[in-house]
Amino acid sequence: MKTLLIRTLTGIVYLSLLAFAFFFSKYALLGVFTIFLGIALFEYFNLVQKFPAAKSNLQRITRRWILPVVWIIVPILLVEYWCIIWNAANIMVALISILCLNDTIAYLLGSLFGKHKMWPRISPKKSWEGFLGGLVITTAISWFFVKIPYFKNDIFTNQYAWMGFAVAVVVFGTLGDFAESMLKRVAQQKDSGTILPGHGGVLDRIDSMLFAIPVGFFYWSIANWMR
Repeated sequence: MKTLLIRTLTGIVYLSLLAFAFFFSKYALLGVFTIFLGIALFEYFNLVQKFPAAKSNLQRITRRWILPVVWIIVPILLVEYWCIIWNAANIMVALISILCLNDTIAYLLGSLFGKHKMWPRISPKKSWEGFLGGLVITTAISWFFVKIPYFKNDIFTNQYAWMGFAVAVVVFGTLGDFAESMLKRVAQQKDSGTILPGHGGVLDRIDSMLFAIPVGFFYWSIANWMR
């Protein structure tokens, strides 16, 4: 019960910080995600230090340069570009809302009905029942995004565009979860950090976003190009 309370309170503070960043001003957004970037990189390199020794120069370069740039830096810079340059913070809020909805629904359905594990060696709690249930229900809920005034935009103008966006975000968000779980497994760590009591590190909270953001941005860009 105590752990659940701590986790809930930390989650409220985390989401409140994000809400402040998105709704207050673009400079607050820039500041919050710059802080996220710094902490996530610190946690990543802390994990890398616990990896087995690199077997080649290519592996060493990949760990030190390619992976942190492609996996962490580029997605967070895309958030800032998407929201500040393109003035599309509402789309980013929708993306985060979809991820939160899916996480909650998948967790509940997986806890109640999950019997077939997706990848038990890497993430033993994720089940196909939870994943598919979360995907279907979250996609169905996204049908109504077109009717929410805050989410109104010139790119996603019908329910099917939003539903396609939700499918892409959920699928790649789940892959992002698996990617970070794999890194923690290699480093033999339960969490990436301890800055968020009950949740672990910042990297533990944004792992699904790091895969979903580039895919969501690509989907949005294609929809913009086709309209």
